[in-house]
Amino acid sequence: MPSLLHNLLLDLRRRGHCVLNELAVLEKSLPANFNAHRAGVVQRLTRALSVVDGLLADPDLADPLLEPNFFMDFKRLSELILNVEDSSLLILKRCSQEDRFLSALLQQICREVGYKEPAPLCGALSFQYFQALMGMDIIMTPQTQASELLALPDLYHELAHFVLFRRRTEFEVPLLGLIHKFFTDAIRKGKQQGLPKASLEIIRDNHVLWTGSWHVEFACDMVATYWCGPAYGLANLRLSATRGDPYQDGLTHPADDARRAGIECLLKLAGETKAAGEIDTLWHDLKRLSPSAQPPGYAKRYSTRLLEKLAECIYAACVKAGFRRFADQQHQTDAFVSRTVSDAWKAFQHDAGAFPTFESSAIGRLKSQLMPV
Repeated sequence: MPSLLHNLLLDLRRRGHCVLNELAVLEKSLPANFNAHRAGVVQRLTRALSVVDGLLADPDLADPLLEPNFFMDFKRLSELILNVEDSSLLILKRCSQEDRFLSALLQQICREVGYKEPAPLCGALSFQYFQALMGMDIIMTPQTQASELLALPDLYHELAHFVLFRRRTEFEVPLLGLIHKFFTDAIRKGKQQGLPKASLEIIRDNHVLWTGSWHVEFACDMVATYWCGPAYGLANLRLSATRGDPYQDGLTHPADDARRAGIECLLKLAGETKAAGEIDTLWHDLKRLSPSAQPPGYAKRYSTRLLEKLAECIYAACVKAGFRRFADQQHQTDAFVSRTVSDAWKAFQHDAGAFPTFESSAIGRLKSQLMPV
């Protein structure tokens, strides 16, 4: 009698071929950039199914001692097929006007900022704000994003996740080195000063958080600020006001106020000191309105000096990568998305009541430029 694992692999093969058949039907109906994504997914699935066939043909599959190893292969392959079903196939089958517009918009952003790798596909299908699915080459946006401008800077942040993912050696590895040194030095000095064990443990806990996911979020904020300028700092303020608590952090994301400080560091390096000060004033106003208070130990958890060092590192990496700074994009005649995002925030600050008219007109122009009839 075939084993459970053998039957699971047969089912996985069946599911994979079902997805391939769905993808084949879509080939002739998709625009070029969607079809390129479809072709890439077909290649990955075909390779995965070849591995499944190899596992099924392996005589060691029935060996009870080796089955756990084969099961891990099954889990990895099953995850790939599930991810294709939940993201790529979903976007490709829908391929709405909104998805096409956002994908074309992201392609244009890539050209403007000097991002040379293929642009991810974009779908307005997220229930959790913006999401970067690096393994699937997809960015999910809120469902109304094709009709809004003020949150567009967050699309730059999601694109920055692909920079950290694809260029880890140039961007992430140096950051981790700085962070490790900072906290190692802090523990050494703490021991020399005779800090109690509980205080040293807090430093170690903060070290774990910074090297877990926090450094990636700080880095993506800084890359997005390099590309998008003050508009990114303003979008971060808006996001915190509408969805978060300025001082609340978690395992995956640092506090919004700390992210504000990191964005400010990058803005100053980019020569946007005046704008950084204006955003800081708005943050003070937000904190005045908020019932939240800065928790004990907050300043030590989010060292200004460490954020300054990270900003210097990211700025240098962006320059070395050939990315175009926000100010430089403003002088390019073809950088119309960058100018639209900047102008949108200026218009909102000047007259929030009249902004919907500006927004509707600006989105109409973007659609005519990116998706001519």
